[in-house]
Amino acid sequence: MTDYRLHGPEAREQFYQLYLYAFNRQDSPQRREYFFQRYDHGWIYGLQDGGQLVSGLYSLPFTVNFHGVDFRMNGIGDVMSAPEFSGRGGAGTLLKASLAEMAKKHVTLAYLAPFSYEYYRRFGYEQVFNKMQYTLAGSAVPSFHALGGGTVTRQPLRAALPVLMPVYAAQADHLRGGVVRESWWWDHLALANNWDAALYRDPDGKLQGYMLYDRNGSTLTVQEWWAPSQAAWTHLMAFLLRHGNTFPTLRFIDQDSRYRGDWLPNPYALTAETLPFMMARIVDLADFFGRYPWTGELAAPVTVAVTDPVLPANQGVWTLTTAGVTRTTADPDAAADLHLSIQQLTKALFGTTTLISILTSGRGTGDADAAARLDAVLHHELPMLNDYF
Repeated sequence: MTDYRLHGPEAREQFYQLYLYAFNRQDSPQRREYFFQRYDHGWIYGLQDGGQLVSGLYSLPFTVNFHGVDFRMNGIGDVMSAPEFSGRGGAGTLLKASLAEMAKKHVTLAYLAPFSYEYYRRFGYEQVFNKMQYTLAGSAVPSFHALGGGTVTRQPLRAALPVLMPVYAAQADHLRGGVVRESWWWDHLALANNWDAALYRDPDGKLQGYMLYDRNGSTLTVQEWWAPSQAAWTHLMAFLLRHGNTFPTLRFIDQDSRYRGDWLPNPYALTAETLPFMMARIVDLADFFGRYPWTGELAAPVTVAVTDPVLPANQGVWTLTTAGVTRTTADPDAAADLHLSIQQLTKALFGTTTLISILTSGRGTGDADAAARLDAVLHHELPMLNDYF
């Protein structure tokens, strides 16, 4: 297989220049700093023509936690081609090369932010993560009072990192597909975003909740909110709503895509939108099946025929039993209880939708009883992702 990995300072600068042109960005010292911080942590791919870099992408290695189990995941970003090379398959070539290397190195999952959902489905990705965006006019802010003791303080995100990082790490086992953030990624978030942090501490001075937000013109936008207790939640909500006198618009981008308009006494004052977000795909199906945190024991074995033309090691019939999972044949057309593409299987295993729904809508075929048996041991809490690559 052709090696499309880029190495050396010349390729590094070419990649950056293509990025500036392809995404119409302006060069600056700050942009260089955060761009190369990300670049230097990634697997970088590029395609050259006539000595010039004409297509590129990066693949960032991360760890994600899925209901208590850590999996390796690579996040794909900066998928780009020069305009004179657009439409010639360069990006697709690099996507396949990145997936092949992930599979070879036993990276279990891959995420990306799509410019086109249809395009990335050709490579086995599927829409898995969504967000809710709530918007409230500052003039419509209701009366609200915090419950319990404690205080909220605020500071720039970078200054708050020493206390935020261990708090986030402590809750990592409760993530639903989210990133287990390393220190370099926290540094990158602080460098790439002009965010503030609101920190709730209990009466003993212990940090028990936080809110990350930005102030852009007339809008204050909450980007991340962690509040596991009543006191933390109500103190941070009160802090947010007090900004109604300062900002005409308050906005909250919630990585949990369940509707939560009932937070306010008058939900009509709140505009709620579901925003499609990141795509995911299973790269190493044997590992994901083998370490999946099943919620119980299968009532009876289920066979699943999987189609994945990009990564043939995933294709074939997988037999799922209480004792374990095995691939019994590499033929995806062989007899099985369920026949699914890798995209639809990814959605079901992540909890974005149910197998019964997939069969009912015609996105897969098979026996409804077998689908119900497998659904009974899958996670159905909607997956959540707080990071963008």
